[in-house]
Amino acid sequence: MSTHAGLRGPRPLHGGGAAARRSVRAESPRRWRTSAMLAAVAVLAALAPAGARTRRVPLAETIGVNTHYGAPREPVDPAALARLAAAGVRWIRNDLDWATVEQAPGVYDFTTPGFDALVAEAERWSLRILFILDFGNPLYEPGRAVTTEAGRQAFAAYAAAAAARYGGRGHAWEIWNEPNLPLFWSGPGTRPDAETYARLVAATAPALRAADPTGPVLIGSAFMGLPSVVEAIGGVAGLAFLERLFASGVQAQVDGVTAHFYRAEPPETVAAEVAAIRRLMKATGRVLPLWSGEWGYSTYDPAAPPTGINYLPAVTPDRQAAYVARMLLWNHALGLAGSIYFKDTEAAAADPGNIEHHFGLVHHDGTPKPAYGALATLTRLVGDGRLRRRLALGDGAHGLVFRTRAGRVIALWAEQAATFRLRARRRGAKVVARDGADVTPADLSSVASFTLDADEGPVYVLGPVAIRAPEPRAPRRARESRS
Repeated sequence: MSTHAGLRGPRPLHGGGAAARRSVRAESPRRWRTSAMLAAVAVLAALAPAGARTRRVPLAETIGVNTHYGAPREPVDPAALARLAAAGVRWIRNDLDWATVEQAPGVYDFTTPGFDALVAEAERWSLRILFILDFGNPLYEPGRAVTTEAGRQAFAAYAAAAAARYGGRGHAWEIWNEPNLPLFWSGPGTRPDAETYARLVAATAPALRAADPTGPVLIGSAFMGLPSVVEAIGGVAGLAFLERLFASGVQAQVDGVTAHFYRAEPPETVAAEVAAIRRLMKATGRVLPLWSGEWGYSTYDPAAPPTGINYLPAVTPDRQAAYVARMLLWNHALGLAGSIYFKDTEAAAADPGNIEHHFGLVHHDGTPKPAYGALATLTRLVGDGRLRRRLALGDGAHGLVFRTRAGRVIALWAEQAATFRLRARRRGAKVVARDGADVTPADLSSVASFTLDADEGPVYVLGPVAIRAPEPRAPRRARESRS
């Protein structure tokens, strides 16, 4: 639900633990072209229908972060993009504002607003871009919506121009941002309407496909939280919006659906909404890959005077770190094709009581928050891993088994305080904390009791280690993991 507040000024590239200190090499144009072709293969694999996939893509291929570069926001920050690449991020999601690009009918300027610079810098660090094609253009109609046939044709032409310029390089296209909210879809006599949005998709998707045949096209982008509040302000609740959108049949022209799963509750509660969206798609006979396109937790100060609408409760920096890692892991376990965290950097001169200023992984000066370290540790240890299975650990306890190039790794956490029993099957096994620290119990070779508070996980269990569920939490004797 972000209002996309701008970011200011260049930031130095700071370290953030061992994972953040990994070197990141800028790629040559030739190397980038090779990487882009491989990236396109990975994107298409992730976007294949669920039933057609034999193996999940590596976890890191699904991880992205929202950024806010290019006019009317802020100039590109090379250090910030390098910092994301150092943390193992593979995608950024960034607006490509129509009214900024087309200021005279049929004339498209991507250089002056800074979008060419953004693409060049992102490609330098092997970051793919999910471009958000969005918002109105006063050349064609007032407001932040497209409701006329002339407007739809003009929007489709702008989208095609963008795809012709940046297509074929592993990037992807998203049609609009949160069209179910009046904040982003409104105008004289206009309120959010799924059928009107579907007509825009129907005009735009073929134009994108013609200009960039390999670039995935995503739709929906619905804000899923606070349905009663959304309806009270004149919007359409996320699930109802998607149901009407799917009823239009327009998903036959695109590759995937995105939803914004903002919530006060822990990340694992998203499973019900994911299942509901898939049921809606199944009812239309076409189930597309689903992305978590924007979602974060803010560390604003709830005791400070609010300077905006703080629509969700604040979390502590430690809880934010836990939730970021758990969100990315759980979304992957649910089979989501992409998970985009909101957002990369906190606002300049951040107001302590403003929710929008404190979603970032790092402070505005580039110093990392615990969430940045949690992301970097996750990608370092399981980024190249493929999910093999979930462990049966009882209610509220989670263990995801990954097969990485370095061997087996289990991401382990609990939604409430829990004590696990761990036993190494041979030497070399260890336990790594969310921040990258080695927290291996001294008695791991026999049977070690390992207690995790809810905000301490996940931890990563490397090597052949048997894990028993927390006995008080398990309804029946849990099974041991096997090598």
